[in-house]
Amino acid sequence: MSLFRPHPRKGHTALSVKEVLVIDGDRAIELPDQDKLGFRDVAIQIANAVVARSTAEGLVISIEGEWGSGKSSLLNLVAAELGKLPDANRPTTISFQPWLIGNRDALIAKLFDELFKGLKLVATSKGDHRSANAEEAQKAIDALEKFVGVLCKSGSLIEIVGDASAIAPLKWSGKILKALGGMVGGRKADPQLSDLKSQLDIALRKLDHRFIIMVDDLDRLEPKEAIEVLRLVRSVVDLPNIVYLLSFDGDILAHNIRQVSGVQDGQAYLEKIVQLTIPVPKPEQFQLRQWFSEELSQIANVKNEDERTRLVSIIDTEGVRQLRTPRAVTRSLDAMRFIWPALQPLDIDLADLVWLQLIKTGNPRLYRWIEDYCLAATALSLGTVRIADSTKKSELAKLIELNNDDYFSDEYYRFAFAEQLPGLEANFQENGPLFELFTHVNEPTRDDSIRKKRLASPDHSRLFFSLKLPSHALDGTDFRSFWQAINEGPSETGKALISLCQKHSSGSLSKGDILLERLAGETHNIIESEQAKHISVALSDRMDEAYKLNPLEAFAFRTLWDRALRLMPLLLKSLEPETRSETVNNLFSEGAALSWLTHVFRREIFAHGRFGDRERLPQDWLFSDEELDTITSIMLQRYQKMTKLEFFETPTPISLLFAWKQGGDANGARQFVEGNIQTDKELVEMLEHLSSTVSSSDRGLYHVLKEENLSPFLVYDVVQARVLSLTTHPDLGKRAEDLAEQFRLATE
Repeated sequence: MSLFRPHPRKGHTALSVKEVLVIDGDRAIELPDQDKLGFRDVAIQIANAVVARSTAEGLVISIEGEWGSGKSSLLNLVAAELGKLPDANRPTTISFQPWLIGNRDALIAKLFDELFKGLKLVATSKGDHRSANAEEAQKAIDALEKFVGVLCKSGSLIEIVGDASAIAPLKWSGKILKALGGMVGGRKADPQLSDLKSQLDIALRKLDHRFIIMVDDLDRLEPKEAIEVLRLVRSVVDLPNIVYLLSFDGDILAHNIRQVSGVQDGQAYLEKIVQLTIPVPKPEQFQLRQWFSEELSQIANVKNEDERTRLVSIIDTEGVRQLRTPRAVTRSLDAMRFIWPALQPLDIDLADLVWLQLIKTGNPRLYRWIEDYCLAATALSLGTVRIADSTKKSELAKLIELNNDDYFSDEYYRFAFAEQLPGLEANFQENGPLFELFTHVNEPTRDDSIRKKRLASPDHSRLFFSLKLPSHALDGTDFRSFWQAINEGPSETGKALISLCQKHSSGSLSKGDILLERLAGETHNIIESEQAKHISVALSDRMDEAYKLNPLEAFAFRTLWDRALRLMPLLLKSLEPETRSETVNNLFSEGAALSWLTHVFRREIFAHGRFGDRERLPQDWLFSDEELDTITSIMLQRYQKMTKLEFFETPTPISLLFAWKQGGDANGARQFVEGNIQTDKELVEMLEHLSSTVSSSDRGLYHVLKEENLSPFLVYDVVQARVLSLTTHPDLGKRAEDLAEQFRLATE
């Protein structure tokens, strides 16, 4: 029985819009019933092998596979199977997420913190059969506290974002690696530290309870951070009854190791750390295509037998090229879930849409070429352009250059590819070109494509690429209004953006959040130069205002500003080269959203390695070195000319000061602050704008005045003393008391 059935007459759908729009988002599967490729059997074997080991020695296991192969899904399934084991055999599973932690010392702190929590769970387990374990667990906790205590002798407070530490207070510094000595750097460890680690070893052996620490996406860390995690696994937290499951792409991680450590053979380095390697099973290609077909049949139905036949052929011919990993399948399906509900009422050809989305997922550059070709073919059909032979040759050369030499060597595929596009004919002559481009399309063929609303139709081809598509959180009116505003200019674009930011979507999200997410996502990645300019200018003018409509939570996973920043690479790439320099200069010199621009500016300062240790590869920069030089000059001039009132009106004043300092004018930032705290009232007013928001499990969100945030710009002790002296001031007393409390909380 075919998976694809002709649907009822127009107006009836197989699934409701709400059901169709459940987008997976490329998330790893978490439950066995979500497994489409038989990973659960492998997960069961891994889970059983981990708990069945007769030795208590630590073990490091790697789950290896290329990006998109399903490593995270397999890791989740292993965790699910471990959770099903009987109490007597069930280990404690710890998910360690190093990519959420900012520096090496915090990595160590967080890993010990997670182990401490795991031990705490064992110690507090209910039931007589676990009482012995609970007692031994408490001994292990005591040993761990003593061991960690030696490492906590000096340093500054590490605030672990989103989670209060179970070991309070944790104090670490750059000196921690010296304290760890031989365990990390190869030198002889401190005798006391070695003794305490031995005691911890003994306690964990006696506990006889296994801990499984899972570390996913190790290869996605910055190379230096990945090395630190490997060192932790190998030396610092190499403890009995602890099994590590590390997930990574072996080739990428080995390359990162060579890049950072200077070793000749990164793979050999890994082999010294990993005792057992488990490759992610590679699914058969027909499994991937079958999975895609089954899910697609729940999203959309074909109109007739002709469309069904072409759809099956497309999944076989194009799917074998583009659906090579589980990620490719989920992304292609997500694209269809997002785009089909918007296009189905227009009755466009489903088979052609699937063909286009498969190519977009697997070969984005070819997708762009197809869009350009269809635009030109439409203009040619309307008689508004003539296409010279030289243009045809250059476009053919570009098509061949975009792909491997043998991409179109298969004659059947070459024919099938040409069948999708108007005026494209496959050439099978031995020494001739692979294709003839922009050939004449006769009227019956043209009219047939128009009637069926196919990709080759001059009246409908733009619908297959159009940005005028509503998301599940944006109705058609919202999106059409926004896109109309983009075409009118940056001022109207800004007004439309603010209007959407004022409309609630779900949870803490506004419709502005959803809009920026969709614009930056896979489904919308083709923007014309003028449109990109209008959006960029609107962001530079209105993002501070948008912030104030819904202030960013200090510990939010992704904010409106994050979504706007994610959109910037696409906008900058879409600008015409000859206008890019002027546009970028205008954004930073004239944009009213000074805090947002500062946010972008600081991101680039760190990315270029001009400050801090978060340097990125050049391909991850938003701006070139020359552009950043110009931006730095512009921003420093704006800071230097800034009035106190303008400073206070920005959403993130402290960020402006650090950008001023990190941009190369530390004295200017300090003089600005000192010059505006001469009177008591000025001091109180300034400090009220320089507090930081932190979070804890007991207090929630609260404000502090941190020394590390203030000392670059004023004399911390002197200012603190001034505030304390003002607590009895008749007018400023209450405000001074609040500030004094913020000073106190910062030291806890």
